[in-house]
Amino acid sequence: MTLFKRQVISLTVLVCSVVSAVTAQQLYSSYSTLKHQHIVASQTDINRALVILPQALTKLNVPMMSNTQEKKLLAIVNHLFSNDSYSQINLTSADARQLIRQDNVISPIHSPAWFQYIFTIPSHTEQRIIEHEKQSLGLLTITVQPILNYQQLWQISTRTVLSNILIALISSLLVYVICLKNFSALARLTARAKTIDNLNQAPLSIPNESDLAIIVRSFNKICYQLDTNFKNQADEAMKLRQQAYLDTISGLGNRSFFIHQLSSWLNESHKGGLGLIQTDLINECYQNEGFKQGDELVKTIATRLNEVLIFNDATLARLSKDEFAVLIPNISIEKLTLYSKSLINVFNDLSTNTINDNVAIGLVFNNNKSTPSQILTQLDNALTQAKIMPHESVAIIKDINNQTTLGKQQWKALLEEAISEDLFTYKYQPATLSNGINYHYEVFTAIKKNNNYYSAGMFLGAIEDLKIGSWFDRHVIVTIINKLNGDRTSGPFAINITNSCINDPSFIRWLDNLLQKNTLLSSRLFFEIQEISCIRHTDAAGILCSIIRKYGFGFGIDNYGRNFQSLTYLKELQPNYVKIDYVYTHQLNDQTKSTVLSSICRTAHSLNIKVIATRVETETQLERLSELFVGGYQGFITDKHTQPA
Repeated sequence: MTLFKRQVISLTVLVCSVVSAVTAQQLYSSYSTLKHQHIVASQTDINRALVILPQALTKLNVPMMSNTQEKKLLAIVNHLFSNDSYSQINLTSADARQLIRQDNVISPIHSPAWFQYIFTIPSHTEQRIIEHEKQSLGLLTITVQPILNYQQLWQISTRTVLSNILIALISSLLVYVICLKNFSALARLTARAKTIDNLNQAPLSIPNESDLAIIVRSFNKICYQLDTNFKNQADEAMKLRQQAYLDTISGLGNRSFFIHQLSSWLNESHKGGLGLIQTDLINECYQNEGFKQGDELVKTIATRLNEVLIFNDATLARLSKDEFAVLIPNISIEKLTLYSKSLINVFNDLSTNTINDNVAIGLVFNNNKSTPSQILTQLDNALTQAKIMPHESVAIIKDINNQTTLGKQQWKALLEEAISEDLFTYKYQPATLSNGINYHYEVFTAIKKNNNYYSAGMFLGAIEDLKIGSWFDRHVIVTIINKLNGDRTSGPFAINITNSCINDPSFIRWLDNLLQKNTLLSSRLFFEIQEISCIRHTDAAGILCSIIRKYGFGFGIDNYGRNFQSLTYLKELQPNYVKIDYVYTHQLNDQTKSTVLSSICRTAHSLNIKVIATRVETETQLERLSELFVGGYQGFITDKHTQPA
């Protein structure tokens, strides 16, 4: 219960208690007054009768009254005593003869029986001797009923209770309004406390209350320190990554970074193209113009290469003083050849020579499993061929074992057929927390047609290239949701969202409607977004994440730490978990890599974001990761876990 609710309830109870006490006192006072009212009235009436009746009785000088005399005497008695209050009137003579006896039927009491039980008013009987000149003329006995007393007390009680209830309601409403106003500063403080993890929020205004002002100032200071500490921590992580994997002059990844990315790509899909670029412009500039101009040329080349690199998942690195390397997953050989022309133009624009002899580019197109050393050897061979070929600056090596690949339209037709005939097969790899609980099962999708098996790594490039990721994602999401609805024990599952869907408004609207209709599955369904999408399409990724979060579903960031940009996007998106890029999770004996991994994991850990390591293969690797703020793992080591049905 909040302090505001407790205060409102407490003051309301106090008001109701006071009003109830006042009501009880008013009712008791009215009851005490009306309890004896009929007795006083009967005494007044009988005293008046003692004045009037003696004159009437002195005229009765015969043993028996005539009818006329009896009627006159009865009229006098009825005038003195009302039939609505007196239930019995009895008049006897001095010699005990009964002169008049009248029993009146009293009208029903207009008050509830329970009310009469609580407020009991007994009837009253009065008896007087009628005298005249010290001579006894008769005896008068009357019995009065508290009919009017009950009616008056009931009316007074109902008016009192209703008016006091109204007073209590109005007072309670005033208590609520006053507390709402007085606690407004606390309400703002509470609302901000719920979003304390959000970055760069304006400080709270200082309230007029001195005690709350102290708390708000302290809270603003804490928020500022949290923001500063997180930024410093994120900057520290970025600096460590840059020191280990960044070429400081060009701002590109270094040789170590490129080899790690190459290893990661070969384990994921191994289909795509690579390029090794060597230029004489850099050495000439260093020799002829000095180090400062040489460094500026390197920066210019890096900037130009990044400008022509339009592929989302591409990696660009500087391997040595005059060598650059590029890795483009899932690219076709035609596009790779076309891209090499853009690279040639970069160096031609920087050169003053008309002869194209300042750059050599070796290209390798790969479609089969290979090792990093094999790929690098092929790149060196291609670069050597490019150097010795007359009037040519580009040489390409195609994998001699390359299997026949599908073209764009063939992939599109295959995907359409797979969606319409449901040719997809699914595998589920558990992501396990350090306490042994399976956090979720990541969904891996493949196409199985006849005896051919096409893994996601084979067709994802075509999906992104053809901009048909929405088809694929919608089918997978609907399939998994149907599976969850059909089996309440299955899951939780994590579904990867393709990069092309991030900027697709129709997909965002479709997902919004779908999640709204399936909120009961929120605890059993996660979505994974590539880090590159969060960095390059920050606004679109933010919209998607807010929709997922709005309906209580979870989401994570895949390939966390792969890019050199700041990690502050974590505080804006607030994912449930991040998955460490493979670059950081192997060769953990390298102290530099361990330091970088610990830093980027600590950045996520400080925001209570779960950190999951991918491609964990051995117990030794798992033990080492557990020391570096890694709270979960996924990979070959989890294959021993039972797959969900």
